[in-house]
Amino acid sequence: MHERMLDKTTQPSDANMVSTIGRPIADAWTTLRRFLVETYDIVPIFDSGGRKEGWNLQHRAGGRPLCEMYPENGSFTALVVLGKREMEQALERIDTFGPTVRQALVETPRYHDGCWMYIRVSDPLTCQQDVLDIQQLILIKKKPPK
Repeated sequence: MHERMLDKTTQPSDANMVSTIGRPIADAWTTLRRFLVETYDIVPIFDSGGRKEGWNLQHRAGGRPLCEMYPENGSFTALVVLGKREMEQALERIDTFGPTVRQALVETPRYHDGCWMYIRVSDPLTCQQDVLDIQQLILIKKKPPK
């Protein structure tokens, strides 16, 4: 099991998160954070999470969640929630995604209104592709403002 930042008494700094994640995965973390902030002009919200989830950064646009990012020891997990129609669009493009996101699209349980995809970025060889794919899922979810 991956180890998340669970100490609720102290909010981690950017440097703490990057150090915990470690390079090169931390570079992918920074790339995804920058994409969310610059593309959607949003400020992430720190949340201490539940007992098992730990600290996370919530990225919301217009009150709607775009992506939550959970720093972990040696990795991070991105949560992208897709509605039913958005999921259909992503599945139409499944061949354009790398193995990590393709697996999440196939294996994540579906509900009547969509699915909650927890995508773990942990492989140094695929982390940059994983982030590009997560960005594409977010773009399917919400078009950037003009």
